[in-house]
Amino acid sequence: MGADRGSSLGASSGRRARGVAVGGNGSVRASARVVWRRKELVLLPATATVVVGGLLALLVWAQVRVGGSVVLGVVGVLPVAVVATFLNAVTVLAADDALRGRPVAVGACWARAAARWRVIVAWAAFGLLGLLGSLLLVGTGWSMANYLALPGLVLDGAGVREARRSSREAYRRDRGRFMRGSVRRTIPVQLATFPCLVVFVAGLVATDRGLGARLMAGSALCLGAAVTVTASLYGVFRAALYRESAGAEVERAPAPASASASALHVSAVE
Repeated sequence: MGADRGSSLGASSGRRARGVAVGGNGSVRASARVVWRRKELVLLPATATVVVGGLLALLVWAQVRVGGSVVLGVVGVLPVAVVATFLNAVTVLAADDALRGRPVAVGACWARAAARWRVIVAWAAFGLLGLLGSLLLVGTGWSMANYLALPGLVLDGAGVREARRSSREAYRRDRGRFMRGSVRRTIPVQLATFPCLVVFVAGLVATDRGLGARLMAGSALCLGAAVTVTASLYGVFRAALYRESAGAEVERAPAPASASASALHVSAVE
């Protein structure tokens, strides 16, 4: 079964299909058009931002209350990683449906991700350890090499080892494409981080507590919005890049002639 799945990542069935090219060669504007048409692709990352942000805030509060605890930190970070990974998986599933011209049913995407909860938990734990190791030792290379592992887990039902291998192979084939596409889609966060930080610090040192609270809340909301937009673009990018790297077919639903003019670049995928 693993061999069959692996072969499906490397070649399609040979029948021509129409595919959306918004991977490394697709612009941020192209990804944004997909998100603009399918508002569910904003709703899901927004939910993830609120939920994960709330869990992190709760973890920080608990750490402050107990005076700092390594055990609490380790025990607390893993559930946050699992929740974040699960919500990312739902977003990737929704983005894949949008790119294939299917209706984006949020409930169905949640159910499909829930059916893979065991492998998502395993990947969250492995990914957390790998991310910590990459930050300490080898930088972002590990993260980029495993960038397409999550799509492989939830879109094609691959195992962790198989998904990692396929992702690394795709990364080796075109590292520049991975880096350019991912960096460009962080533009919203890049533009928002410094102004939000300045406003937050201004609120923190403000003598008027009411004004300070409003400034800090506003900066947090602004940064949260930027993170949401970035996560939406990332979801589209990862799903499209995975399909292109896998050589998979992307079925497109018939589109009105008026919509085709503003559609993403469409290319035949063998």
